Formats: sequence, structure tokens, C-alpha cells
Amino acid sequence: MDSVALVLGSPRGRRFCANVGYACQPDARSSGRHWPQSTEHALEVLDAVDVRAITEMSELEILHCLAYAVDFARYWEPPDEEDLIFVRPAVIAALHPIARTLLGSPHSAWWTEPIDLLNQHLVEKRNPIYGWSDLPVRIYRTEDGLEQWRAEALDTERQFLEYQNADPDRHIGGEWWSIPFANGTTETTRARDGIGALGVFLEEDSSSNEARVQPVRTYGAPRIYEITGPQAWANLVDTYPLAVPASRRSVWHDTSGEFRNWFIPDWVSVADDYDAVHLTMMAYLTTPGIAIPLSANSGATVLAGWNPDTTYWLRSNNITLDDDPTG
Repeated sequence: MDSVALVLGSPRGRRFCANVGYACQPDARSSGRHWPQSTEHALEVLDAVDVRAITEMSELEILHCLAYAVDFARYWEPPDEEDLIFVRPAVIAALHPIARTLLGSPHSAWWTEPIDLLNQHLVEKRNPIYGWSDLPVRIYRTEDGLEQWRAEALDTERQFLEYQNADPDRHIGGEWWSIPFANGTTETTRARDGIGALGVFLEEDSSSNEARVQPVRTYGAPRIYEITGPQAWANLVDTYPLAVPASRRSVWHDTSGEFRNWFIPDWVSVADDYDAVHLTMMAYLTTPGIAIPLSANSGATVLAGWNPDTTYWLRSNNITLDDDPTG
């Protein structure tokens, strides 16, 4: 499958391309019209897009369109009205020239690149309720947190299995993410010239763009697993599987429309072979929110909760903070 088809086969990719199409309207900045009122309205807007306008967009303008798509990612509920419009075949056809132009843009040339080890930054967001943390920004030992994460994941799975056995038809929300969401896990992203660290504004379900950014120095030869698309994510899960069919049953049915035997990576086992895992920009546009079949295990997986170009450091022995944070 080519890159355009992969992007348009993903809800985040479609939403991003649609946002770019809407941003190309002559009155887009003044009217703020980025919401299709219907399939017909979406087709009216997208069919009229002159792709030459996309070639004139700055990198920041394109990334703001992506940020809008990222912010509306949801993996614990059914697709929203806009995502249901953008998945219609006629709308996907209208998105094709937009996607093709975007992927041919000089601004997207780096989207398939692996982690930039010389250009990593840790982003601390301001809590909208509690403000800034009083604790200093630091890199914690990750390994112990991963062990705790796996123990809690297995406990949660057992609890949801009890719920399911007691009431097989019960629809109950639960854990929906597939990231190494552990105490001490460090997340970093690259910075772009004139734009800054991508983690400041490319964040799912974002509550704040106020951030402090800390450069991170990498040293040695860290072992990095690159998630480059759906198949690379499936290969990671197949190699290090952790079965979570009960705890993800309802939420991933909502987001994917499928009941499957669900798996996520066993991050403790991944950490035996890799120091970090990086999600490329192209992988973000092609992978999250869809049911991805596995080959070595009988089931499927969903990538959920991973921000664009983010690297999760499963071991902290190759990174250290560098300089003072900037606002």
C-alpha cells in the first residue's frame, strides 16, 4: 500500500488532510470555518481546493493543521461526527490530491526520518488547574516503573475479566492507551527551526500549550526501535505480546468498531532489547486508532496515546538533561 493510501486509511491522517484543505479556503483565517456541517459541505470545500495553495503554506501552518487533528484523537469512544464524514469514500477521494501534495512537500521530507539523537527535548506542560510543578524537571530511572506498570496492567486485566464473566454484555470503559505509561518514563521530541519543540503543540487531547522545554543530551549508542507505520507497530506487538482482551474490549471496540483479541507491547520485555521507541511523523499519520491484525498472535492491536515524533525512553542510561529550561 502506498503512502497516500496509508494516510487516508487512518482517522488522524484523514483529519489532518481535511484540515489542510479547509485551511486553503480564501476566507479560512477570517471565518474560522474548519467544521464540515455535512458530507455535502465537506465535498464542496475539499473538491474546490487548489493544491497550489498547499505548496505555498509554511511548515508552521501545516503543523498547526496537524495539531488540530492530533488534539481531537479519541481512543475511548466512537469516532466523532467529523471523523465519520471524512471516512466516506467520496470524501476520501477528494482528500487524495491533498494528501499527495502534502507528502510531496519539502516540509514533509523529514516525516519518515528516525529519531534525531542530536535534537531531543523534554517538554513539561503547565497544569491548567494546579499550575507549574514545584518539583524540578529530571530524568528518572525507568526500569522500576515499567515493572510496576506491567503488574498494574495484569491486575487491571484480571479485574476486567471478572466484570466480563459476571456480565458478558456489560459495556464498560477502561484503559485505552498502548504506550509505556509508567512512572519515570521520559518522553522527548525533536525541535524544528523557527518552530521549537514539537511536543509543545503536537499533543493529543491537549489541555495547555504553556510549556517549559528542556534540551536532552543523548550519548553512547542507544538501541532505538522505530515505529514507521502499522506493520512496524504490529511487528513490535507480535514480538513482545501482552494480551489485554478484557480491559480494552469496550474502548477499542468503540474506536475501531471491532471486537478482537487485543494485544499491546509488553514494555518490560521490549526494554530488554531496546532503550527507546520512536514514532515517526508518518507513522502517526498512518497507524493510531485502527485495528491492526497480528501474524504471530491470534488477535489485533491498536496504537493509542502516542504523540507525533515522540520517543519513549524505556531506559534512562543514554539520556541526561542539558542546560536550563526555556519557556
